[in-house]
Amino acid sequence: YASPDAAVGAGDLTISIGGVNHVVATDGGTTLAELAQRIGDLDAGVHAAVVALDATNHTLLITADDSGAASSFTASGTQAGLGSFGVVQQGTDAALTVGSGPGALTISRSSNTVTDLVAGATIELRETSTSPVTVSVARDPDAAVAAVQGFVDELNAALGTIGDLTRYDPEAQVGGPLTGDATARTLALDLRHALSGTVLGGAYPYAGSVGISIDRTGTFTFDEAKLRDALADDWDAVADLFTSGASAADPRLDYVGSTAATVPGSYEVVITQAATSPSVEGSKYKKPSSETTFQILVDGLTVDVTVAKNATIDESVDAINAALTGAGAGSLVASRTTLPSGDDAIRLDDSRYGSAATFQVIGDPFGLTGMHAGSDVAGTIGGEAATGTGRTLTADAGDPSGLAVRVSATQAEVDGAGGSLSLGDVTVADGLIGALDRVLDLAEGAGGRIARARATWQSQVDLIDDRIQVYEDRLDRREAQLLRQFASLETTMAALMSQSNWLSAQLPGLNQGGAG
Repeated sequence: YASPDAAVGAGDLTISIGGVNHVVATDGGTTLAELAQRIGDLDAGVHAAVVALDATNHTLLITADDSGAASSFTASGTQAGLGSFGVVQQGTDAALTVGSGPGALTISRSSNTVTDLVAGATIELRETSTSPVTVSVARDPDAAVAAVQGFVDELNAALGTIGDLTRYDPEAQVGGPLTGDATARTLALDLRHALSGTVLGGAYPYAGSVGISIDRTGTFTFDEAKLRDALADDWDAVADLFTSGASAADPRLDYVGSTAATVPGSYEVVITQAATSPSVEGSKYKKPSSETTFQILVDGLTVDVTVAKNATIDESVDAINAALTGAGAGSLVASRTTLPSGDDAIRLDDSRYGSAATFQVIGDPFGLTGMHAGSDVAGTIGGEAATGTGRTLTADAGDPSGLAVRVSATQAEVDGAGGSLSLGDVTVADGLIGALDRVLDLAEGAGGRIARARATWQSQVDLIDDRIQVYEDRLDRREAQLLRQFASLETTMAALMSQSNWLSAQLPGLNQGGAG
């Protein structure tokens, strides 16, 4: 085309992408530039531009929005002037090899930005290479220092705002809008206290040990060199200082989480019932005399199982597992087991734990029929009652309230301990950020201190407004009374003036009568 303003003619341009056809209709007046705009307006995963090959030759270039082989498309037009479309460049996936030799991994991605090769790392593929490229992942002390500096700055900004709102100027005898407000004063004290406490354990147990301290004005200061030294010495210990978490010496205990109600400390975990998964062991295996069909209900699925006539136990197990896998019931697995009598039997085991994990077998010939359920872990945390859900035990009340741990002890271990198995202590530490979160949890939200303070102030405002209204009503009534009295006085004064005028008119006559 001679220019972007040249007409492309009437017809249909069809772009096929992802199995869907997108059509742009043109008429005799549609220009090349307008066609490119309409292609972009389709929002079909492609965009178009007019490319100047030279001063007098222009062409339409259509490009996929995404990269990779999956973004490929075709284009064709019935307009006489468009001609045929040729492929300038085909979309291809990025390909990379990790390792070498027979065990090397070949990986393809639709983008040159790879986010799932190394956990937590984003890798940009910039060019092809015939020699290995080593990707090294290292901790970034500069980022850690910047994050802590930003944290201290934001905390000081918050304290500064509270200070401005509560400050009183004795010379001008003017106070801020929150001068004397107990909630604002308590919030400032709690924020300072959150970073002044000691975190349980660790090589760096308090904020000052990593360079965060508070001066006599209540402002936090930051010693960058001290933090860098601490990070170089023991990165994990510094991380533990800032982050909330818990630890347990017994490998059968894993920390799951805690809430704002959980008080930092050490709490003994005692198990009286280990979590179990549902399972069933059938009766002595006998080959079915005819083709047999039965059902297994698991995790909301109904699985139809068919076992062939005279199937061996291994063939029956394979048939059951194939049906379960095909239905997507991957938690349940059939296997061959040996009964105490020495006979073979079929066994079903569910990998899920707890009373919510159930499955039901209906109408099987192998002694598996019935409803089968697991059991939840039971026990106490820190001497307080706890609720079990599967393998997770959560404290219900007291200082450990909200503390949740995952227990991997077995029922055999509980029984071996006489029905009560102590797994030692779980030690919960807030960390500096956790302590700050606790302060904010108490301050924010519908039932927080700020909301309660706002409600208190609002109730006082409402009370004063009511009193003002009462005074205004009283003043209105007094004004109305005074207006009535004034009107009455005006009427009386008018009558008196009328009488005065009448008397004044009579006086001359009286004087003349006396003279005669």
